[in-house]
Formats: sequence, structure tokens, C-alpha cells
Amino acid sequence: MKSKILILAVVGTALTIPATAQEDKPFSGLYGGIEAGVDWTKVSGDLKRDRSLYYGGVIGYRQQMDNGLVMGLEGTFGDSGYENNALGLKSEYEWSTSLTLGQTFGDGSNLLFAKAGYAQTAFNPVGTPNDSFTDGGWRFGGGYERALSESISFRLGGDYTTYGNDTGQWQAKGGLLLKF
Repeated sequence: MKSKILILAVVGTALTIPATAQEDKPFSGLYGGIEAGVDWTKVSGDLKRDRSLYYGGVIGYRQQMDNGLVMGLEGTFGDSGYENNALGLKSEYEWSTSLTLGQTFGDGSNLLFAKAGYAQTAFNPVGTPNDSFTDGGWRFGGGYERALSESISFRLGGDYTTYGNDTGQWQAKGGLLLKF
């Protein structure tokens, strides 16, 4: 599955490189893509944050105003890879939905954005799959995005999710987005 996503990203990049003219509003419309990065999760009862690899997909819609203000709605689905053998707990998947707000700058191909939303993670106690449970919390984040062509952009960002009860998660990630 990962190799298919990588092949699609490379083909999408190759198809968009010849386009040299930028749209007036490169951050408007429906988009989707992939993202990966580092996840630091700490659950209640754990003494430290466990570091793991995050990977997932993102889909959203945003509208860019004439003044460069960008507003949108975004959803993600992925896996943080969290596994804590001492607690006998691992993550299965996570999803989130967020409102985004950003501002373009420079030549109009740069975007600084912030987001706020809700995230939910499914956990599975190791060895007891019938005891799986989900935990949800508020997610806040932000980052930088650069439009590379009319239909492709690169993003760097970070998110913090607070689940309450001394459970939290930090993620630093990069992504490749395709505009439809």
C-alpha cells in the first residue's frame, strides 16, 4: 500500500512539473495527499513519551480570498505506530477533523496556517484484541505550505492533541498534497 501511494505521488509530481503558470489562488479547492513524520505519545501511567513513525492521508477543502486569507476544513486518517510494551498497549489508527485558517505571503505561493479540531485514536491492548478502545481529544496545530505548481504543494507542520487524563500527543510531519 505504501509503495502504491509513493508511486502515485511521484507520477503526480512528474505530471505537474511542466506547468509553470501559477493560479491566482493556489490554495483554493479540494485537495488530498499523504503525510508522514514523528509522533510522541504519552498515555496516563507512562513515565515518558514514546517516539514512533506517523503516516497517513489527508483530504480537505479550502477557499482562498482575494486578500490571501485561506479558510478550510480538513480530515486525516493514519497510524501513529504507538506501541508501549510496558503498558501492553498499541495504537490501531487515528482520525481527525479540523478547521484551518491561513494567510498567503510573498509571491502568493506560500501559506502559513493554523488549525483546531478533534482527533480520535483507537488503542488495542496487546494480546487482548477484544478489549480495544478509543480515546478522543482536541487537536491544535499549524505549519507552512508551499505551492510547487498549479496542483501540487508541499507542507511542513506540527500538531498537539490533548486527550485529557495526562494523555497527550505531539506530531511533526511533512506532506505532499495534490489539488483536484
